[in-house]
Amino acid sequence: MWSNRYNYYNIQCNENFSQKLDKSVVIQCLLETEFFKQTNHQSFTNTDKFPWVDIILVETYNGDYSSSANVNQFVTLVAIVCSKGQNIDQQIYIDTFKQIANKLNWKLYLEEDDDGNENIEL
Repeated sequence: MWSNRYNYYNIQCNENFSQKLDKSVVIQCLLETEFFKQTNHQSFTNTDKFPWVDIILVETYNGDYSSSANVNQFVTLVAIVCSKGQNIDQQIYIDTFKQIANKLNWKLYLEEDDDGNENIEL
C-alpha cells in the first residue's frame, strides 16, 4: 500500500509467510528495544524515545489480516505503519526494524515505494 503520509513495513520470514514464531518471542524482541510499548494482545505503539509507529502481530498465511479480539499464539507477520514526511528520517525506522528482523531471523520489507515497486526487501 502506498501513501504520502505513511510507510508500511513488514517483518516476516519470506514472502510466503512460511514460518511462524511463538508470539512471546516476538513480544520480547520488541520490548527489548525500549522503543515500543504493548497496547493490547497484538498491538504496539512507540514510546517517547521513538517516532510514531503502529505495530500489529499477525498470524496470516496470505498476507490478509485485521485487528482481532481473538488472541493468537503464533506470529507470521509483524505489520508496521509509521510516519513519512520530509521531517522524518526513515533510516531510524529502517535500522530499528532491520535489527528486529535479524533477531527473529526474518526479513524486512517495504510494502511499496514512491515509484510503485512492491515488497522491497531491505
